[in-house]
Amino acid sequence: PVDISDEENFVRMCDVGCDNGEQAAKELATAKVDVYAFAFTAGSFYKGAGWDEEISRRIEKAGGAPCIVTATAAAQAIKQMGLKRVGVGTPYAVANRRLKGFFEQKGITVTKIEGLVLPTAVHVGRQPILKFEELVRAVNTPDAEGVFISCTNFVTLSKIDAMEKEIGKPVLSSNQATFWAALRKIGVHDKIEGVGRLFRQF
Repeated sequence: PVDISDEENFVRMCDVGCDNGEQAAKELATAKVDVYAFAFTAGSFYKGAGWDEEISRRIEKAGGAPCIVTATAAAQAIKQMGLKRVGVGTPYAVANRRLKGFFEQKGITVTKIEGLVLPTAVHVGRQPILKFEELVRAVNTPDAEGVFISCTNFVTLSKIDAMEKEIGKPVLSSNQATFWAALRKIGVHDKIEGVGRLFRQF
């Protein structure tokens, strides 16, 4: 597996992932899907605000349907909930600076950002749900209005409700925001229990 704690390797991984996203959309075009979800958080923020919109346009052109990308979905979800100041937790090392910059370019203040500094994507996917809980607590500063936990390869969904109850604030994650934005994009507004205030109320 690629060592994503190295800046050059991290960027190369994102470049490849974005190219693969376009290719996958071309291959899926015959399925006539209603919406694509580019579920690669780092790949949609690593070049800053504007790149998320660019990769969405590329996939839409390649696949012939609307595309939601995770970084855009996260920013939209945060703003939809009326949050302006968030604590951010990640499994990343070198990517944290880029993610903080992306959110700030989108008008969202990051009160604290902390990463697990995991070496590969394989390590990210193998983290126990306990690590999600620990990250939420670690970045929940008094001035944060909510918490966002990044990376679609990081386990979060089953404990979002519990962590919202524990800290008394909204908790959002990459997969949750992506699913939410994709459904809303195609006109599905069902309120869903069990995966956080975002789905229950918005």
